[in-house]
Amino acid sequence: MSHAEPLRGDRLEALLARMPDKPGVYLMKDLRGRVVYVGKANSLRKRVRTYFRASGDDRPFVSRLDGELGDIEVIVTPSGKDALILERKLVQLHQPRYNADLIDDKNFLSIRIGTQHAFPRLMMDRRRPRGQGREQGGRWFGPYPSALAARKTFRIIQSTLQLRTCNDRVFESRSRPCLLYQMGRCMGPCVLDVSRDEYEKRVRQAVLFLRGREQGLVSQLEERMRQASSRQHYEEAARLRDQISAVQYTVGNQPVIDPQERDRDLVGVYREGRSGMLLLMQIRRGNLMGASRMPFSGTEAPNSDVIRQVLVGYYDSGADLPGEVVLPSEALAGGEGEDDLETLQAFLSERRGGKVTVWSPLRGRARKILSLAHENAREAFEARLATASILVERLQRLQRVLGLSRPPRRIECFDLSTLGGRLSVGAMAVLIDGEPDKSAYRRFRIKEAALDSDVGMMREVISRRYRPVLEGREDGPDLIVLDGGRGHLNTVQALFDDMGVSDVDMVALAKGRSDRKRGGRARERVFVPGRKNPILLRPQSDELFLLGRVRDEAHRFAIEYHRKLRRKTSLRSVLEEISGVGPVLRRRLLRRFSSLQGVRRASVEQMEQVKGVSNALARRIHSFLDEV
Repeated sequence: MSHAEPLRGDRLEALLARMPDKPGVYLMKDLRGRVVYVGKANSLRKRVRTYFRASGDDRPFVSRLDGELGDIEVIVTPSGKDALILERKLVQLHQPRYNADLIDDKNFLSIRIGTQHAFPRLMMDRRRPRGQGREQGGRWFGPYPSALAARKTFRIIQSTLQLRTCNDRVFESRSRPCLLYQMGRCMGPCVLDVSRDEYEKRVRQAVLFLRGREQGLVSQLEERMRQASSRQHYEEAARLRDQISAVQYTVGNQPVIDPQERDRDLVGVYREGRSGMLLLMQIRRGNLMGASRMPFSGTEAPNSDVIRQVLVGYYDSGADLPGEVVLPSEALAGGEGEDDLETLQAFLSERRGGKVTVWSPLRGRARKILSLAHENAREAFEARLATASILVERLQRLQRVLGLSRPPRRIECFDLSTLGGRLSVGAMAVLIDGEPDKSAYRRFRIKEAALDSDVGMMREVISRRYRPVLEGREDGPDLIVLDGGRGHLNTVQALFDDMGVSDVDMVALAKGRSDRKRGGRARERVFVPGRKNPILLRPQSDELFLLGRVRDEAHRFAIEYHRKLRRKTSLRSVLEEISGVGPVLRRRLLRRFSSLQGVRRASVEQMEQVKGVSNALARRIHSFLDEV
């Protein structure tokens, strides 16, 4: 709902008078009804009133509310802790321009150990499922500051403790040990007689290591080495010796930050205007285990809001929570100060399943470590600025080389995949500021064009992609890249002329002939509208890197989609040839055994357990699949 007049005078006073003295979330809307800011409060009445006092809130955007604010909506919650969670969800939903633009928690990589199976699985995962309790879905460790750190830790556990990494479906269907068993990275519980007690003991050792208790793991490995040596199993003893060395080397490279050997996370914040960096240092047993960097931009919210929203998102995604979280003093400035801190502490304690102390030191060792976190946040912010500057230069260089009308911040590339005119598909890959945005990728099943006409299929794909852009439902690209030659370029150019599209740049990328003078390498050619000869890109140029990257992504995405359709068609066609197996029974078989290979491996007795499959039909299916 839009409001023609700003919220002021009698209407503002009436709204403030109705404001409940309860915890909740408030949504500030502009004159067009768009949410511009979301905040939480332990008392909505007290918190919202502070925005309209002469000495209330000194944030820059607050001074603009007088002529910009159209309405304030509130949502009452049972507690301040619930308001904290709701605030984050509403910020993600509405993306208000005055709130922090925070990094999505799906980028964090964690290590998870399952708890629902007799032989728990070791795996890496991006985020913890929402709404699940502490032990549901497994025990989570991390998130890790980088994928490299997570994979290094994962490999150490895999090689020293040999926990299984395959999913439950593969585990249940195996008939012989896999390659990881032969490499000494899995105990092979899928087919071998592995003691559950021994396996559970190794799971506990993995948990110790992931929680920073590496000495416990080393001690237990040393005991296993001594036992192997006493049994004269010298090869096993030597392998355990090497594993102990690997663990000790990893631990030895972790700097000691806190001589008191505490488990704590410390938060450092650095910002310049509307952008900045929050850095969280993970300290376990006094050792620095890693540092997670979380940039933010486009926000005028104070550091207290930024810290609160980042921590809620970070720990709610399944991060390993220590007993202490140390914050800078600005975490208490703005908002509701100590009340905010108590609410955050209650939220984190509930997530951990035990007490979490949240505090801000004024002096002492913790204060010095906090200064180190702040310094690292500043370094990370400046490094990100340098990277952004390089990216801008790269996009500007691509603009100059190709003669584009503007820097191509959003690049869309289109590719086709077909097999003899059957199952033809198209795919679109997207780069945003030079990085793949996989959430924006799209795929197209060819419906109208002749399946033997590349230009016709490309015309159909571009037309279907651009229809919502012309209708104003989606944003369009700055640059369209076609994987093909001049024919594709001319076809799409003619299509855009028919559609009245003139505000998008377009090029076609194609490989040239091999050049003997250049060692037989073919140079990439870029066809642009209105130019007879193609532009030749240098092999190691930034321009080729960007165009090649988006072209490879589109090609990969198209091939994956095509393979998926082929597999479905293959499954359907093979099972359809068996007399007595109709569509319903085919779906039941595939659902029960997961794939055609699963059906092929199933015994007659297992097939009989599927509803509608008699003994005679089970034998017929088994015999038929053995022959094909």
